[in-house]
Amino acid sequence: MMKTSIYLDEQRKANLVRIGELTGRSQADLIREGIDQVIHDHLRTRPKMKGRLRQHGLTQRVDELMDGFGE
Repeated sequence: MMKTSIYLDEQRKANLVRIGELTGRSQADLIREGIDQVIHDHLRTRPKMKGRLRQHGLTQRVDELMDGFGE
């Protein structure tokens, strides 16, 4: 493991201490869990598209095809 430091405002620190006391877990463990959740939320694998765009040139005509859409 590598060491890193973070700054917490008073409320976050107090909440972290309280959760640690309630759960019997260390603050470092709780912080790692939070980081893991952020990583999971942002890097989760997205489902692959089922279809493919087969009409070549369609993407180059998007502006033309969408002209007036939503008016």
